[in-house]
Amino acid sequence: MDNKLSRKLGEVSYDNLFAGATPAPRTMGGVLRKGAEDVTLKRGTLLAKSSVDGKLVILGETANEGETLEPYGVLCDDTTVGVAEDEPCAIYAEGHFNSNSLIVADEYEITEADRDALRKYRIVLSGALS
Repeated sequence: MDNKLSRKLGEVSYDNLFAGATPAPRTMGGVLRKGAEDVTLKRGTLLAKSSVDGKLVILGETANEGETLEPYGVLCDDTTVGVAEDEPCAIYAEGHFNSNSLIVADEYEITEADRDALRKYRIVLSGALS
């Protein structure tokens, strides 16, 4: 049996997603809405929740008719969403995040209204250096 203490067990990489320890990160489940094509959303994608069906989409996506998309949480892990079914996912429902590391839809910038909406869920954004 080879139980050397010097053996490499794994490694950790830092993505600068978190900017502070307060409020502490809290996770919960969510459902990502299926799309027109297969797409992999990356860890740190800022998500919005639909007022119609409660499903999650990337913040900055265009809302459907009669729908409001409110900033809601941050994706915990890379997740592939297909065209056939909605995809369950884990999201950070609370936490202090580095706004420079968050991912939103192309051509979209996080607004002050987005920051205000996220604060009611105890999600705080700071412009930490990345």
